[in-house]
Amino acid sequence: MTATNMAEARGLHAALRDFFTRYVHASPDFRALGRVLTLCETAVRTVDDAYCREKLRVAAEYAAELLSQRDRAKWGHDSASGAEFLRQQILNALELYASRLYSLDALRESQAVKEKLKWMTPSSIAQS
Repeated sequence: MTATNMAEARGLHAALRDFFTRYVHASPDFRALGRVLTLCETAVRTVDDAYCREKLRVAAEYAAELLSQRDRAKWGHDSASGAEFLRQQILNALELYASRLYSLDALRESQAVKEKLKWMTPSSIAQS
């Protein structure tokens, strides 16, 4: 994974997180659902990682429930609490996705340092 991919993945995460942080319970919004699903699909293509794919799949499934149905009572005691439950599940999945991105980025950076050090001789390290 490149630094460019990581930056794009973080941007997609921020867009999804911001949408669901500001989301107000409303009637079905299929246009917003389309945008959310497009962001999730783009993020899946950006990061080649099974854990990230799973968390984005979970977020997309809950988003489909949240944004496409008027009655969310099966997710809570009433429609409003059901919507809040779905929103929290989406935000939780996105937080786990962000955490994994952080781990993948740290791993990528450590591998880059290891590659750089592999080609250094003891004398060139001492001169640094």
